[in-house]
Amino acid sequence: MSVEHGSVRGLICDLDGVVYRGSQPCPGAIEGLTEARQRGIAILYLTNNAGHTAAGIAERLAGMGVPAMEAEVLTSSQVAADEVAEHPERDEARRVLAVGGPGVRRALLDRGVATVTAGELAGGEEPVPWAVVQGYGTDVTVTDLTEAVYAVRAGALWVATNTDATLPTPRGLAPGNGALLASVAHATGQQPGLIAGKPHAPAYRRALQLLGLRAEEVLAVGDRLETDIVGARTAGIPTALVLTGVHGREDVEQASPDHRPDVVVDSLHDLARWWG
Repeated sequence: MSVEHGSVRGLICDLDGVVYRGSQPCPGAIEGLTEARQRGIAILYLTNNAGHTAAGIAERLAGMGVPAMEAEVLTSSQVAADEVAEHPERDEARRVLAVGGPGVRRALLDRGVATVTAGELAGGEEPVPWAVVQGYGTDVTVTDLTEAVYAVRAGALWVATNTDATLPTPRGLAPGNGALLASVAHATGQQPGLIAGKPHAPAYRRALQLLGLRAEEVLAVGDRLETDIVGARTAGIPTALVLTGVHGREDVEQASPDHRPDVVVDSLHDLARWWG
């Protein structure tokens, strides 16, 4: 794949480590996104961070000077909710255990999926959930993980929003959803039956549907080789790695061919020459 000057009509843009780190915008992010929008580039923010709602993320972006509508944000929780709602074996008579931040439960409810919390299950009187959707959340507790273990052991479908081991913050890399999934996996001896977020196909399939563009018309921008770059390449989407997050030029040089991006730039602002 290659990226030609003026060929990009849409962006699938990661957030953590690309647009912001914690509460601070990444260098060049505001300028790059502003110019892209002025050039008529369609932007979809695709994030594996499942803890926040799309509305909350759009508000956060606007507060940083990056105009964004809720419809321009797609979280891994929303992708997971789509997969659960459309699952051929869905049992609508049984609820789904939502583990993670507010974004996990909100996404399920928005898709008409009835949910149950770990607190409601803790008494042992509620029916076993049909599925567990597990995503990142700063307030995830031992009770949440315990009820997830009970449900998975009892046969519930285990859906992971994403498997990122870490999450970039201004202080460095913090534990991500993958670290929380590992505790459930260790306790059950199982792995999630379905993974919704990057680098897996459901995230990119849904992103292209929302943009209404073909894969070759889109540029996927991220900071992680094993998720943002590998996932987009697998979906046939040209890729760009920005160096404001997890991986650097040395990582690219040492990576296998399927992990290498088409373009490497210091920041989103440096992508401007591809807008045409």
